[in-house]
Amino acid sequence: YVKLGQPVPTLSGGEAQRLKLAGFLAEALQQSRSRKKATGPKPLGRLLVFDEPTTGLHFADVDKLLGALRRIIDAGHSVLVIEHNLDVISNADWVIDLGPEGGDSGGRIVSAGTVDDIIGCKASYTGQALLSYRKAAASGEPFAEDFTRTGIAAPAAAQDLERCRQGNAITIVNAREHNLKNLSVSIPRNRFTVVTGLSGSGKSTLAFDIVFNEGQRRYLESLNAYARSIVQPAGKADVDAILGIPPTVAIEQRTSRGGCKSTVATMTELYHFLRLLFMKLGIQHCPDCGTEVRPQSPAAIVEAIRSSCQGARILILAPLVSHRKGIYTELAQWADKQGYKELRVDGKLEDVKKFPKLSRYAEHTIELPVAELTVSERLLPELKAHVATALSLGKGIVEALVIDAMPQPGRTAAPRVWSTRRACPSCGRSFPDPDPRLFSYNSKMGWCPACFGTGLLLKNFDAEQTGEEAQWSACGAPETPCPACKGLRLNPVALSVLFQGRSISAICQMPVKQAIQFFHFLKLSPRERLIAGDILHEILSRLEFLDHVGLGYLALDRSSPSLSGGEAQRIRLASQLGSSLRGVCYVLDEPTIGLHPKDNRILLDAIDSLSKKGNTLLVVEHDEDTIRRADHVIDIGPGAGKDGGCLVAEGTINDIIASPASITGRMLAHPQ
Repeated sequence: YVKLGQPVPTLSGGEAQRLKLAGFLAEALQQSRSRKKATGPKPLGRLLVFDEPTTGLHFADVDKLLGALRRIIDAGHSVLVIEHNLDVISNADWVIDLGPEGGDSGGRIVSAGTVDDIIGCKASYTGQALLSYRKAAASGEPFAEDFTRTGIAAPAAAQDLERCRQGNAITIVNAREHNLKNLSVSIPRNRFTVVTGLSGSGKSTLAFDIVFNEGQRRYLESLNAYARSIVQPAGKADVDAILGIPPTVAIEQRTSRGGCKSTVATMTELYHFLRLLFMKLGIQHCPDCGTEVRPQSPAAIVEAIRSSCQGARILILAPLVSHRKGIYTELAQWADKQGYKELRVDGKLEDVKKFPKLSRYAEHTIELPVAELTVSERLLPELKAHVATALSLGKGIVEALVIDAMPQPGRTAAPRVWSTRRACPSCGRSFPDPDPRLFSYNSKMGWCPACFGTGLLLKNFDAEQTGEEAQWSACGAPETPCPACKGLRLNPVALSVLFQGRSISAICQMPVKQAIQFFHFLKLSPRERLIAGDILHEILSRLEFLDHVGLGYLALDRSSPSLSGGEAQRIRLASQLGSSLRGVCYVLDEPTIGLHPKDNRILLDAIDSLSKKGNTLLVVEHDEDTIRRADHVIDIGPGAGKDGGCLVAEGTINDIIASPASITGRMLAHPQ
């Protein structure tokens, strides 16, 4: 039904997948015909390797795929398939089951053989899932045995069923977007609804182009004009009416797993709260001698400058702006009124009357030159006065820049820093006040200056790159840890801030399960508990949700490109679902892609618990277990493309099975 001139971006996920498969299958069949016509010894067939080819396919489309693969095998070729789909596994001639768990607990062959051999292996989750599937097919009822060995005991608020009966639903009237044909449907609020149907039938149009976009558009309209100017809402869908829609959040399929600076902790926003925790309760230690940093008096600062800069000509600076975005023209006007002629902007002295136009969205560091003098005993009273002025303007911090050995244009050397609040009692080294950006490897305040926060030696990587560029997102290249930070990404000052005796990188090296234990059994004073109470709650909630979706084995500093597709999908879910929002409509695009049946069951338990907290779940899905677990099912079809876009059936799973027009119902009632 697809036109040869149809633009590829308009294809659904299932259509794009089958289009790619068609090219491979056609090429293999063509070579097979050529081999049959050839005389002499026949060459060996080809090995075709497929990575989850059922992604985005309906049951009926999976059946067509299996038939095509069988024709390839009959033509003399071999097929190796990475797959979780139980129909594909059941039709395989040979199965290799890896596990038994994920991460460090995986990587072993649990069982290898025919499908019956896998079912006979009691240690195989796949075998248990296949046995469950066979029993369900024979009985016509979903098999209720729990083979996951783990369960989710998330607290669930009671649903207000009476309100649902009284019409508490998202109602869509006469939708005509894309291939939808005056589709009218009701989606129950605070329930788990699955939208299914053949690939290309209009499921994503209903879920994303209508429900999600309309929820986002109405939410954005409630914001002020400035906020609306930053985020442009999508246009209105071609529909007569949409009633009862709450704010919406979409979790779509993504092939990208993040750049080389992205980790499990950053993907789930855990790292943001860890940075805040270390800023509030972390204790700075000197990276040179390991001594705890303490306050330093103005007299001690003057003595430190005198002893370290004796005889040198120095510029005394008061820091006004440290790594902040903005244009700061008003700061130059203030300095001019106070009688100062220059400001040091990003290492360069600038005339306040000819202040440069700064980039609004770039980080800038601005210091006020208080005085320029030669350090000597004779000028010691003058040095004391200027240090006092700089401490006052710099809010307890003063900097000294030696300028004798520097050429006049472009004085860009790094100044030495002293602080009345934070200094090492052993060596006298001072440190700036704590800032969350000190612990960020995306900020020059915190990243290791040798690797710019990647933790790796990457050729041609520099400070101007974010790590999200395509060449840094691909995994597979050999990784050499940065020798300066030993792969920890941060500079020595950031790594010397300790909380409960650990640096932020040491905590991020913990697996999720170990981190849960660490934060559960923290011993804090009443003051510390008051300061960190809300932060610890956010950290623990995100850690526990990662554990609930079966990712307790992952280390928090695990880089995103090294994650499997299933791990990345569940982390994205954890970052959204772990926020514990209520009254929201979550729109999910095939969340079970890349998941083993065991992980699938765990994920469905998590999604179900979320709906019981007072959220609406709208899931586009072909997975049988997901469809059977849904409170409400919407089947769109009957065909794909111009033959789809109609409501075939809706209701409970039994209503779908009872509908004679539903292909989904027939496949559920009589699996083959």
